[in-house]
Amino acid sequence: MSSESADVRSIDAIDRFRVSVVEFIDAGRVSITEADSDLDRNIIWLERERAPHWTRQIRKRQELVTRAKSDLYRKQMQSGANDGRASVVDEKVALQRAVRRLEEAQSKLTATRKWTRKLEQQRVTFKAALSSFSVTVDHDLPHAVGLLKKITENLESYLNLSPPDLHRLIAPDEPADDRTSMRRTGEQPTEEKAEDDASTEEQA
Repeated sequence: MSSESADVRSIDAIDRFRVSVVEFIDAGRVSITEADSDLDRNIIWLERERAPHWTRQIRKRQELVTRAKSDLYRKQMQSGANDGRASVVDEKVALQRAVRRLEEAQSKLTATRKWTRKLEQQRVTFKAALSSFSVTVDHDLPHAVGLLKKITENLESYLNLSPPDLHRLIAPDEPADDRTSMRRTGEQPTEEKAEDDASTEEQA
């Protein structure tokens, strides 16, 4: 078989493959959109929700630290004025707890800003890496679908052609019968004309 010949066994198989390619194009476009949306959604969530939230928490917890320090200082002053030994353990514990909570909020805000920057960098890298796939999904594969459809149409047109007359193709060209041809023109063949002349001479 020639290397340029096609071994097409099923037009339906080509159609099914074309449908599968179309479905892959749709799935690819959805995946690109969803991945891009997920990145944007997370960045917006960090920038507009978490960062403001932890900023507010820092302010509130700073106020709690200040209040706990005031309570401790006031208790210490009261103990000194009365020459007593009033316990300030509770105030110290409250201050330590307030400080820990403030440090937690500050750490959360730092992490939020860090992840926001990291996600923004990843979005740039993601879009650059995805550009070739986007070209494939938006240009190359739709072009392939069009070619597959054209192939199917051409094969169907070929199958709808009338079969050739094999007898005319196989049988060699036969020369025309001189005798039949001459009869059509009204002329006698040479042999018949000679026989007629001989008969005329005998009768004479």
